[in-house]
Amino acid sequence: MADEELLEEEQKSKIVNAAMYIEALKSSGYKSTYNAIAEIVDNSIDAEADDIFIIGEQKVAGNGEKKIVSFGFLDNGHGMDYATLKDCLTIGFTTNQQRKGMGRFGVGLPQASIFVCDRVEVYSWQNGIENCKRVHIDVDEVKENNLNEIADPISCEIPNVYKQFIKWHGEKRDFDFSEHGTLVIWTKCTTVDHKKWNTCVGHMSEDLGRKYRYFLANGSKRIYMIEMVSKKEEEMLPNDPLYLMTPSQECVPADLSVFGENGYDSKRYDENSGYTESLFEPFKPTEDSTGVVELPINYEDGDEIKTGTVTIKYSVVKKKYYSKNDLKTETKPGSLPYGKSPRLNNNIGISIVRNEREIDFGSFGFFNYYNVPDYRWWGIEISFHSDLDSAFGISNNKQYVNLKPMSKQEMADVSSDELKSVWHQLADEILPTIVEMTNRNSAIRSEEMKIDDPTPQESSEIATQVDLETGDEEEELELIPEEQKVEEATEQLIKEGNEEPSESQVKKLIDSGVRVTIVHNKTKMDSFVDYSFAAGTLSIILNANHPFYEKLVRDILEDENSKVPFELFLIAVMKSIKKLNLEYPDAMDKLMYQINNKIFNYIMELNKRNE
Repeated sequence: MADEELLEEEQKSKIVNAAMYIEALKSSGYKSTYNAIAEIVDNSIDAEADDIFIIGEQKVAGNGEKKIVSFGFLDNGHGMDYATLKDCLTIGFTTNQQRKGMGRFGVGLPQASIFVCDRVEVYSWQNGIENCKRVHIDVDEVKENNLNEIADPISCEIPNVYKQFIKWHGEKRDFDFSEHGTLVIWTKCTTVDHKKWNTCVGHMSEDLGRKYRYFLANGSKRIYMIEMVSKKEEEMLPNDPLYLMTPSQECVPADLSVFGENGYDSKRYDENSGYTESLFEPFKPTEDSTGVVELPINYEDGDEIKTGTVTIKYSVVKKKYYSKNDLKTETKPGSLPYGKSPRLNNNIGISIVRNEREIDFGSFGFFNYYNVPDYRWWGIEISFHSDLDSAFGISNNKQYVNLKPMSKQEMADVSSDELKSVWHQLADEILPTIVEMTNRNSAIRSEEMKIDDPTPQESSEIATQVDLETGDEEEELELIPEEQKVEEATEQLIKEGNEEPSESQVKKLIDSGVRVTIVHNKTKMDSFVDYSFAAGTLSIILNANHPFYEKLVRDILEDENSKVPFELFLIAVMKSIKKLNLEYPDAMDKLMYQINNKIFNYIMELNKRNE
């Protein structure tokens, strides 16, 4: 009987077949290599590390192309004692029982590692690196021997190639990992999204920079990406999809003139070039709002109904980076370089943040972002503490939330005494706010574009110089009192579309002597060209909405070789008409009418022939 019992004991099935399970981990549902890397960074943060190195090694493959062959993750966290290190590669092991940190189910380190590579080694030390110990898992060893146990930690040194990083002389500061820390090494890599290190760094910066933006922004954590051979080091900056943080990966200059001169491009934070400004600002639908909403959420947890608090943040593009009046261009922001930024387009969505770490990002059914460029100009963040994990259905690898969208009809069918789903409760707050933000941005873009400041141009300077040299300067310039010049200049600017001219605009008009101005409001002026003499300045006004302007003049003025000669031609004609106007005002008024009428008729005839 004892033998039969022993046989039955030996034949009992194990919960996990190690060889098969280790293979299953390789398809464990991570969205990307970078999501798996995030699991290792989570452990470093939970270990209270200040500095984290992500070290990549690339070699030349047989086809001559460079290929990443290993990753190393080094931190200066508190390190692991013998018992913790012994179990750290065990599925389901966690020291984070209260779920207050990054971890959740104790699967992160082994599951993420095996997803990317066939061998993971973990080195950890406390009270000096001379006390370093190591554990490892090798997929080939497990499959060949059907191993179901992890060997106990052994004392050893870290590999020679990583010793150079223990006391690292960085580009901006020195690092010392020798007192306590952990080194995780992935070799035999099988799942790497991008083969080359530089490409990997770009995607890693964007992905991890967004996930850990709060830690990076407040300076509590610093993440560096280093290539083992070249020693090239890059510090990770926050990638904030709400574009409120600085420094960050996407900045613009506060000086709009610098912005325009640099082709409206956004760049990584850089004090030297003036790229230090955040692109967005908190959305405040009312004067007393803060852009932050504390929303109570009711949810089911087992048989209980619980209540937690969710924080929702809204942001919108700053007016000066969206208004055509501020940007001084009719071109839509989405067609300018900063509007085409890959990062701006990749950050269209809603960020779900748990314990200050992003868990998921997407539309979640709150909007359909496909082919709607307006959605890139606002941001939403939903954040909560880990006590709401069950409400949001957090996945075990912390990549997904379970927010099931509802149709309008489904929402309408929910009775007043029913518990609304978490998505429904969020939608009641978020959906109308999206409409408000979109309408706000649309109103900014629909504003009538004001004319440019009347800054003296080369043609103005040439005309003024010629007048001085030929003695053709009109006497009345000197006879107009300064107060009258200011009054006339202000009236002229208002006439041209500047409802509230600034002192600098008025001064520029007075100082210009002669100028060519373009207006964009057709209701102000139906003819193609007009002129006025105010504040001692001859203003030649072109109507940008006129078909002649669209057909010919726009291209001329955009061509640097044609612009000044054309303006000089206009100045010569208008100065002559203006001078004759002193003696023959009625005839000159009639002449101006005939000029504009003929231009219009000529263009209409041209259009007919081209139809």
